[in-house]
Amino acid sequence: MPRVLRVITRLNRGGPLRQLTALVPGLAARGWDGPVLAGITESGEPDGSEDLKARGADVQPLPELRRGLDPRADTRALRALVRWIRRIRPDVLHTHMGKAGALGRAAARLTGVRVVHTLHGHHLDEEGLLGRGTRAAERVLGRLGDALVCLSASQRDDVVVRHRVVPGDRVHVIEPGFDVEGFREAAGPRPEKPPAEPLQLLWTGRFVDVKRPLALLDVVAAMQTPVTLTALGEGPLRTAFLAAAEVRGLTKRVHAPGAVTDVAPQVARADALVLTSRSEGVPLSVLEAMVVGTPVVVPAVGGLVDVVTDGETGRLAPAGDDAALATALDALAADPDARAALAARARTMACARFAAERLADETAALYGRLAARS
Repeated sequence: MPRVLRVITRLNRGGPLRQLTALVPGLAARGWDGPVLAGITESGEPDGSEDLKARGADVQPLPELRRGLDPRADTRALRALVRWIRRIRPDVLHTHMGKAGALGRAAARLTGVRVVHTLHGHHLDEEGLLGRGTRAAERVLGRLGDALVCLSASQRDDVVVRHRVVPGDRVHVIEPGFDVEGFREAAGPRPEKPPAEPLQLLWTGRFVDVKRPLALLDVVAAMQTPVTLTALGEGPLRTAFLAAAEVRGLTKRVHAPGAVTDVAPQVARADALVLTSRSEGVPLSVLEAMVVGTPVVVPAVGGLVDVVTDGETGRLAPAGDDAALATALDALAADPDARAALAARARTMACARFAAERLADETAALYGRLAARS
């Protein structure tokens, strides 16, 4: 049986973890098995290792691997990765998230193993020194690796055409996938909404700058429709979010209960999912909302433009235009029939397009092509 060694910077509950929970059993069923090496989560982040173990994954801690620059720890992590590769002798090494991708590709070059890295977010658009450094590093790393997986066509265009960080023949578009039917079953039936009840908005994510969580308060304040907002997740900006909501007199309308393990029922109860991000890959929160019939109203950034067709499967607003998000939400609130039709089209599209089976099929095919070149 061919072997794959997966490496991820940390198993916090986010998109990369949920991709692995779909991939690990799907790839095992297609003949690709092997452990998952995981670095340590940051303080205050819920660790999702048990989620992955529940899907049959052999999760092994790699405590030397951690987010951020630390030359001593990074050197130890690189040595540990080389030892794991020589012990497991995988046919393919698959890395997820930035630090794992950097060290994993270096370790693959040292050991001669084929390596594929999945680019989960749009991080190449950062401005200033950080952005220039990220693009320069990816130009080097992209040539060390054998394949780079992008989650959308827009992400591939950014990598190949706009920023020219990786040659086009090494880039493959494999859209996200997840257990669609399992999520719908966990969500349960959509509840009937009383006509007089305020519009219920949902946001899920990490409270970090790129997600612009404080902009949600501008959206709520700008809406003409009575509305409540539930913001699910943890992160360094959550305290500031709650404080800003109190200063603006929104505490009765805005709730941030922290992270929840069973998000599906919350998604099904919401009247709309809203994002305010400055940058996105293809967030699973949007796909999950679609498959249970919750309309999505999001900015036209990153891979969102590849999965949301404005007026057909959701609503798109110009990047950074929070007033436009508010206007789109007011329009949906005023026309329940249009909102239902939008959600129905999105549900049909997403259920057919983002199944875990398709993700596993395409990933296994890529592994096979790489292994054949070894």
